[in-house]
Amino acid sequence: MVCLIREDKMVYRTELLDLRNDFVFKSFFIRANHLLIDFLNTILDFTIVKADLIDSNLELMHSDDKFSMMDLKVETEKGERINIEMQLQSHEAFPERMLMYWAKMYATQDNKGKSYKKLNRAIQIIVTDFKLLPKPNYYSKFQIIDSEDGTVFSEHLELYVLELPKLNVSQLKQINKLEKWLLFLKADQKTKEALAMESSVMKEAWDEIERLSQDPKTVEIALSREFFLRDQLQREEDALNKGHKLGKEEGREEGREEAKVEVILSLYGSGISVQKIAEATTFSIEKVEKIIENKFK
Repeated sequence: MVCLIREDKMVYRTELLDLRNDFVFKSFFIRANHLLIDFLNTILDFTIVKADLIDSNLELMHSDDKFSMMDLKVETEKGERINIEMQLQSHEAFPERMLMYWAKMYATQDNKGKSYKKLNRAIQIIVTDFKLLPKPNYYSKFQIIDSEDGTVFSEHLELYVLELPKLNVSQLKQINKLEKWLLFLKADQKTKEALAMESSVMKEAWDEIERLSQDPKTVEIALSREFFLRDQLQREEDALNKGHKLGKEEGREEGREEAKVEVILSLYGSGISVQKIAEATTFSIEKVEKIIENKFK
């Protein structure tokens, strides 16, 4: 997890912010909606012309608001809803997390009692800086299909996973538009500049990340977000190590249960939400809430 991509200062006057930082990723596409539309059109198998922000959580977070949601929720000209995220850290329940986010996005269309026919397609897109799926290709699209003949049950559910570590590029002139975008997200400054020379869209992207990287407030928040994510990861690792140690020492079901309780309390004390704790454990949200309530009542 790197916030700034550092290059020779004799060549580059500006240190570019890293687009794999979720705050930078979000800020970049909020400020450049036309680039967001271009990026989405390289991923989807249909073309969109609008991508309007639809969630109040899309406001750029303040430096002390470290729990702001860093995903982008947009609505197309046809009413399709798309959620886009940059993710740096994985966990065992990541696929289930994706399904939960998709389900909530789809269900929130029905806040006015719409008929089923008026519901629109909901699409979840995850860009990961880690390997998630047991396959070599960086691009994956999931739908509900018949396992016998591949018939699509409904086009309303689409999940996309784009795994940056699996992107293998040797020649810039031989890559497609999506590969150019993904490489731009993960590459160093020299490669970004080379991409900018190959494409007018990438030149606009280069200009935008340069502008963003020269804004002191954006740099400050990006660094704050970086340190927060690092600290959170360390706290989670410490809590899990403590839990494993307790479980090993007890060697019984009681010990394993106590270990999980310790992990839950430690994660909660670190500011992790109840929902995220439940997603990362085998406990229900209700049980997690009860454990926390018993501890602090």
